[in-house]
Amino acid sequence: MDRADFPIEFHNEIDDVKKSENEFYTLAVDRLSELAEGYNDISGGVVNLKQPAKEHQTSYIYEVTIVVYMGSDHIAATEKGEQLESTLAGALDAVEQQVHERRKQQQNY
Repeated sequence: MDRADFPIEFHNEIDDVKKSENEFYTLAVDRLSELAEGYNDISGGVVNLKQPAKEHQTSYIYEVTIVVYMGSDHIAATEKGEQLESTLAGALDAVEQQVHERRKQQQNY
């Protein structure tokens, strides 16, 4: 997949994910690039990976927040879960849904 034609900031605050950080970055960039394909309404994005709480000693809670800048507005989604990859995918799904809804609303005006 081609890279996005807009800047995407990527922040990872999870120490034990540093080795596979590039995998998560690539997933996010690919999905956001695909979302922007054929449109020029997205000017940037931010992806934040956090681990705000440790529920039990072996079960971690991850938090992923994604922000997409669309003109003077922005769309944001935060997802929490026990598996980082599915949490990232869930946040990306939520942002995509909001972008599609925003585009549909703009077409109706």
